[in-house]
Amino acid sequence: MILENFSFSGIIVALMCMALLLSKKKNSSSDYYLIIWLLVCTANLVYYLFPAFLPEQFQSFGFALPVLSTGMLYLYVISITFNIPFHPNYLIRHSVFFIVYSCIFTGISTFYSRIGFKNSIPYFMDSHSNEILDFLTFPMAAVPVVYIVLCFLALRKYQKMLPEYYSALERINLNWLKYIMVSLIILFIGVFFMIALGTKTDLIPRGRIFQTVAAVQSGYLLCIVFFSLRQSIVFNQQGTLDINIVTDKEEKVNIQTQKHSDESAQKLLEFMQKERPYLDEELSLQKLSLLMEVSTHQLSQTINQGLNTNFYRFVNAYRIEEVRKKLRDPEFEKYSILGIAFESGFNSKSTFNKIFKEETGMTPSEFKKSESAKK
Repeated sequence: MILENFSFSGIIVALMCMALLLSKKKNSSSDYYLIIWLLVCTANLVYYLFPAFLPEQFQSFGFALPVLSTGMLYLYVISITFNIPFHPNYLIRHSVFFIVYSCIFTGISTFYSRIGFKNSIPYFMDSHSNEILDFLTFPMAAVPVVYIVLCFLALRKYQKMLPEYYSALERINLNWLKYIMVSLIILFIGVFFMIALGTKTDLIPRGRIFQTVAAVQSGYLLCIVFFSLRQSIVFNQQGTLDINIVTDKEEKVNIQTQKHSDESAQKLLEFMQKERPYLDEELSLQKLSLLMEVSTHQLSQTINQGLNTNFYRFVNAYRIEEVRKKLRDPEFEKYSILGIAFESGFNSKSTFNKIFKEETGMTPSEFKKSESAKK
């Protein structure tokens, strides 16, 4: 009963989240992909709780819903990381395997031997080798894992590129989603072995296998909904990587003369010294390019090639220098170290401590003590 109630809560949360997203005046592409994923998850949970409601000839479509779910999750991940547009072609492309796989099940059931479903687990109604059924059900474990690995690789690529575009990564690095992807791989492999044990032995009651899976899936759904809604607020404020800009940067090869590169670098250094844009905690490459009235590609090239660093380290080096200057200034003696850090453009204590240690070789407290000793 507890498992069923938890699964029901997952369905209710998914429906409420969809209603909330649809009520927004303006939805992003990732919002639409999230709605589609939630819709598939809801259908999946309903199937696990009430498999008998689905006609026998369509049971294979309910059984294959996790494949469709991970495909939609992949689209959500690449939309939230690289801002791909919402397009029906993407949905169709990542639904093809689900449709073909379900149709193969139906075809075998019609022309070879009748396949029945008991507690959402397929079996041959006539006595046939279980090896054929194992072969048929293997994609249910393999394909979702492939999709989740693709999600993980997309997240890794996104996190590697973030320092080129943003000066503060704490709230947009999507570590929470990376951890969920890793645990999902373990989950799908575990589910595959649960089904194998449940069908071949009596160690796991067949009637409880997919009830347990539904409860676990509800837990993941609750986590992803919570973090996704929180993350969308941050992305609305700060933005995310645009796939067109990223592709443009990767494909363009603009070889500058050394003189022009030096001039651009000097102009950038003078602007940073005079205008101090690094005090803006949400400073991004795009914001700085607008302030300097240059293209993001040109600015990125100046930082990467002219100054031999990335945007993240470049901006935070100025913030660290600002902190050091204020720690030496008697006017800031009454300020806490963290207060000075926030005044200097940082928005995270952990990020500040990490960068300060890397830049100075000391913790902020050690630096403050050494300055006090000098006085």
